[in-house]
Amino acid sequence: MVGTPLITLSAAGAMGTLTAQVVTVVIAFLSVLYILTKLAWKPILSAIDERRESIRRSFEDIEKRQAQLNSQIKDYEERLRLIDEEARQRLNKAVDEGRKVASEIEAKAKADAEASLTRARQAIQIEVDKARIELRNEMVALSVGATERLLHTELNDERHRALVASFIAEMQDKSAS
Repeated sequence: MVGTPLITLSAAGAMGTLTAQVVTVVIAFLSVLYILTKLAWKPILSAIDERRESIRRSFEDIEKRQAQLNSQIKDYEERLRLIDEEARQRLNKAVDEGRKVASEIEAKAKADAEASLTRARQAIQIEVDKARIELRNEMVALSVGATERLLHTELNDERHRALVASFIAEMQDKSAS
């Protein structure tokens, strides 16, 4: 058992050494922490704060740009809507003009046809009037001719009937030709 107290003393010495080492490490850590707090902590926190501020500004810039882009998109969409509306209006106007031109052409064609028909009717009426005048002139000539014959010849009932029959026959021959 002689060896037992030595182990205990050595364990106690090791334990003291371990405690001394732990205390030394803790004191060293606290010293480094104090030195870092005084010398490096503020610059590190300052750098972190600056980075945080830089990131915040970047996000604000991104949000501003996003708002500008949204505004531009709305402007472009409005412009496109106006362009589409203007194109529809122009198309409708062109269609209306086409219809107007078509109706004008149709009205002009109807007027031309009506004028041609009127001229044709007038020409026919003139020809009918000429034919009537010519017929009347022929009837007058025939009447004069018949009267001359009657005046040159003696009138009895038989002779009178023969002259009228001859006159009617001449009239029928002239109207047939």
